[in-house]
Amino acid sequence: MARGIAGLLVLAALLSSGCSEDLLDGESDLVFLNDSSCAVTVFVDGREAFTVQSGAEQILDGIGTGAHVLEAIKGGTVVERRTIELSQGEDFYWTVDRC
Repeated sequence: MARGIAGLLVLAALLSSGCSEDLLDGESDLVFLNDSSCAVTVFVDGREAFTVQSGAEQILDGIGTGAHVLEAIKGGTVVERRTIELSQGEDFYWTVDRC
């Protein structure tokens, strides 16, 4: 019984803190970090999503569940390609370190 109450208190504390949105977010997001020395454009399933400058980060909210093809492109050349499969609420973190 004490464990159940403790669990509820922890959940209540998390919900009242600023991180509750991330904790209970049911969307799948792409978090992209560009550690390369040049700007790259990210495509998701063949569509341009965003351009990220060197040393910057970009988040694509609500990418959706299921299979996706991600491409980092510089000057028409594919720098890196990934095929991913996301479950409900799962985020994908992708770091590109070359261009």
